[in-house]
Amino acid sequence: MTWTLPEPMLAAPVSDPAPLPGWAGEPKWDGWRCQIHTMTRRVWSRHGTDLSRQFSDVAHAAANLPDAVLDGELVAVLNDGSGVAFDRLQSRAGRRGPRRGADFTVHVALFDVLAVGETDWRLRPYTARRTEVLRLLDGGPATLRAVPTTEDARQALEWVGALAGVEGLLQPGFGVDRLTTMLPVPSSTCHDRLCP
Repeated sequence: MTWTLPEPMLAAPVSDPAPLPGWAGEPKWDGWRCQIHTMTRRVWSRHGTDLSRQFSDVAHAAANLPDAVLDGELVAVLNDGSGVAFDRLQSRAGRRGPRRGADFTVHVALFDVLAVGETDWRLRPYTARRTEVLRLLDGGPATLRAVPTTEDARQALEWVGALAGVEGLLQPGFGVDRLTTMLPVPSSTCHDRLCP
């Protein structure tokens, strides 16, 4: 199968943070949207820019996973444990790769699987894709992790503002094509914008 970058799923703002029946809650991290092609060790932005050279550590880590196309968010996690820093991603984009002695590590918060081997997974239900993401990442590199998810509305809302680097709440629906149905919940830092 020849894989081409699909149109990314985009979020739409909502005014009521209560998760809908049949929807899950996931934290929206303050980072850069990306797709990882493990079979080719490539990292792509949502606009189709090849980021593999700037984020060569991510591309290398992805090579340890089964053949798949994964959707997620590049996040710069500060090494002192104080949170994430979006500006560090911007500084990395202007270089050829990681810098020795940097004060952060790039992680990827993965939330979807678009293909496994030669099989397109985009139209499968959320629950099946979520299970597959966890399977693909099992035993994989510590810098590539699945985002947490919950059906508990209270737990989901507690993540907003409680977890360092979370700027909103995304709500994927269980039985629909996730490429078009992510909804960010307004918070103090993400209240009426589209969160990619």
